[in-house]
Amino acid sequence: MRNSYLYAQGTRRAVTSDRWHAEIKAGGYRAVIFDCDGTLVESADLHFQSFQSALQAQGHDMQYDWYFARTGLDRLAILRAFAADAAGPLDIDLAARHSIDFFMANSAAVLPIAETVQLVRLLEGEFPMAVGTNAEAKIARASLNITGILDCFAHVSSVSLGLAPKPAPDIFQGAAKKLGFPPSQTLVIEDSDQGVEAAMIAGFDVIRLI
Repeated sequence: MRNSYLYAQGTRRAVTSDRWHAEIKAGGYRAVIFDCDGTLVESADLHFQSFQSALQAQGHDMQYDWYFARTGLDRLAILRAFAADAAGPLDIDLAARHSIDFFMANSAAVLPIAETVQLVRLLEGEFPMAVGTNAEAKIARASLNITGILDCFAHVSSVSLGLAPKPAPDIFQGAAKKLGFPPSQTLVIEDSDQGVEAAMIAGFDVIRLI
């Protein structure tokens, strides 16, 4: 069972995963937006390996703890932060392409997060759903495809559409627009500080995984 907090109408209360479906129905929501990495899929280790491969190709080394503290950031933000502290030059664009290619080649290592995937299955056909992610669209789609839930979502809203990454609200706002419902009628499910901030700025209620 997964623990979480429900942020709704200025309040916060603890909600366990066995109550998520009931809370969504009782809350009067019309649509649901899920984050991807850390919410629907367990992919942090593969993302780290992707960054590490790209950085080692340019003579650098990333520590896992350094990466883990920044997992809610988008790819370019992580690489820019790393470059700011790096001992030598780093071609950020090359590292980004290398890390994406590595992830795509090894995407079979992505694992589903059982509680949220179960929720997706319960909501399928009952609520329109989208994914809002700081990952590139092809990364998210590969992860969702490996875990068998890609077809459950009407839309993937991501930085690949030119939207500002979280904590800016653009990704969630774009997803809600595609689903056809305002933030007041749409619930976001997230695991990161950046994602929760993005959702709350835009006026969405949020289930925050902990």
